[in-house]
Amino acid sequence: MAREEIVDRYSRLARAAMTGQSVTGRDSASFDASDGSSDAGSMDDGCFGAAGYEDTAALPDGALRASLGCGNPVAVADLHEGDVVLDLGSGGGIDVLLSARRVGPTGKVYGLDASPDMLSLARDNAAQAGVTNTEFLHGTIEHVPLPGRTVDVVISNCVINLSDDKAATLAEAFRVLRPGGRFGVSDVVSDDSVPDQDLRCRTEARIGCTAGSLTVTEYRTLLLNAGFTGIAITPTADHGDGVHSAIVKATKPPVTPGFEIRPMRDADADQVLNVYQLGLDTGHASFETTAPAWETFSSARLRHLRYVVADTRTSRVVAWVAASRVSARPVYAGVVEHSIYVHPDYGSRGLGRALLDAFVAASEDAGVWTIQSGVFPENAASLALHRAAGFRVLGTRERVGRHHGVWRDVLMIERRSPAV
Repeated sequence: MAREEIVDRYSRLARAAMTGQSVTGRDSASFDASDGSSDAGSMDDGCFGAAGYEDTAALPDGALRASLGCGNPVAVADLHEGDVVLDLGSGGGIDVLLSARRVGPTGKVYGLDASPDMLSLARDNAAQAGVTNTEFLHGTIEHVPLPGRTVDVVISNCVINLSDDKAATLAEAFRVLRPGGRFGVSDVVSDDSVPDQDLRCRTEARIGCTAGSLTVTEYRTLLLNAGFTGIAITPTADHGDGVHSAIVKATKPPVTPGFEIRPMRDADADQVLNVYQLGLDTGHASFETTAPAWETFSSARLRHLRYVVADTRTSRVVAWVAASRVSARPVYAGVVEHSIYVHPDYGSRGLGRALLDAFVAASEDAGVWTIQSGVFPENAASLALHRAAGFRVLGTRERVGRHHGVWRDVLMIERRSPAV
């Protein structure tokens, strides 16, 4: 189903709710307000509607009638007083209104929807509820009309599965979140291995997942690619044929104010290599003396485990971390070797620790059970950083190589994951 059709469908549902008709539940979730008919089969028990919430007291009837979600993201989003929240695909506004209660008068909740009729309904519902700490925005979840690092929490209720570009949607969620921000949504997912794909597609169509659901592994991969860590995907309801409603949670890595941890991009090449060279120039970072060409650097490192710290005021890359495989043998699939470099002008700000913590979390999300590296004994700052992040010294490789004409020892360090 094309985006225009989806918007038109939900606009008709909004108009039905405005006239006092319920649009939730098995028989009426796909109600066609134009002629009073029901389009059976496009959405039934995948939609919990208002029944998915525990506390709907004092909410306008219009918000309850237009509740089309598959869960209750507000219950798992860990909202706090003063938080700024964004609801992707806010519909009639039920999650916006519930979130507004949680964040209080010092917080704010944005509702984003592509349907003008849903926005009109949501604004009416907010006015009727007397809620003033909300703002409803017209736009798509693939192109959020907010500046970067604007919100503390992103929520959504059974909407991301409707996107035809889910990677862009998750990248936008990462962009608008502040460092340390939380992602907590209800959505539709499918099992990684479904024997009958035709049955899966029919089930997705039956519960209204018109653009197709992501598998659990696909969802996790897209979240990792966007830059999220601490990923948890928990099924909440089984719709049959390998299709489930689920709660999806993740975090944008926290870091010192004024900076952001994000995935490394090819456009960062010059700045990454500059930081690398500055580290090599200290004489205590590596046996290498000259940073390689970008093609050599990039091809030797895993694309899904490379991150930078960027100064948000200048976009300058001031630190990076990356991993490479230790072996192509299957037994070592969860073992990587890493390198981390911080620009010498940006030391003593906690950036290295924040970046290493984010890398460790991302590696566990990716199924890595061992991170290892080698450090010169003279590099006290690196050893202290790694010990603080849970690494241990396994031993010393004595006189392993010559560096500027001097034989150097190397300490072998390792972190074994307690989670993977």
